[in-house]
Amino acid sequence: MNYYNYFTEIEEHFVKRRGKHLLISPIDWNLIATWRTAGVPLHVALRGIDIAMDGYLARKNRGGAKVNTLCYCHDAVMEAYAGHLESHVGESPAPNADSAGESESTPNAGDEPERKEILEFLLARIREIETLCAKQFPENAQEGLRRVVDRLAEIMHPLEAGGKADTEALERDLAILDDLLVTELRAEVTEEQFQEWEKEAKTELKVYKKKLPKETFEKIRENFFRDKTRRKFHIEELSIFRL
Repeated sequence: MNYYNYFTEIEEHFVKRRGKHLLISPIDWNLIATWRTAGVPLHVALRGIDIAMDGYLARKNRGGAKVNTLCYCHDAVMEAYAGHLESHVGESPAPNADSAGESESTPNAGDEPERKEILEFLLARIREIETLCAKQFPENAQEGLRRVVDRLAEIMHPLEAGGKADTEALERDLAILDDLLVTELRAEVTEEQFQEWEKEAKTELKVYKKKLPKETFEKIRENFFRDKTRRKFHIEELSIFRL
């Protein structure tokens, strides 16, 4: 199971099970990322979603309400993962297993972005950052942004030469660059703006705070502010999952 499919297969499965054909929210994508970081295998995550949704559908007096967020399934996913770990105590990890516990396999055509799509994405992000530097960012605060641009250009070189994209390695590189980018952008956000975002977070993340463990919620909350920061400066996230 490659890195890219972990997210898309969970999204597709959840959308199908909840019976409401709308893509999940960026906040739910962040929740999937916490599962993968925790090492939850894909098949375990899917089983947890099934357990949660089966339980929901078995309830009486639902009043036709739908499950609108993936966080509804979080407890079931983590319980399924705990059971998975317990059933495999003492076993050696499978060879070539990735961080989510699945064996690596060669993706089929169409499973992940094409090289051309990735190149277009990277070039668009470079242009966004260069436009930001030229129009909005003060000269003395551009060093970090320039480093991001230079590294993105380096990443593009082997792809431009016809090299095959390693999506997992690429996503790791982009995550590091996105951290640097957000840090540089946040330095230009006023305290008043952060206070406004705090008020919005209390409202928009209320259901997540109720249902998620504190550590998981804090990661979701941090990503909420990261997204707000990017949108303020009209900069897309450096992640191939945004393709």
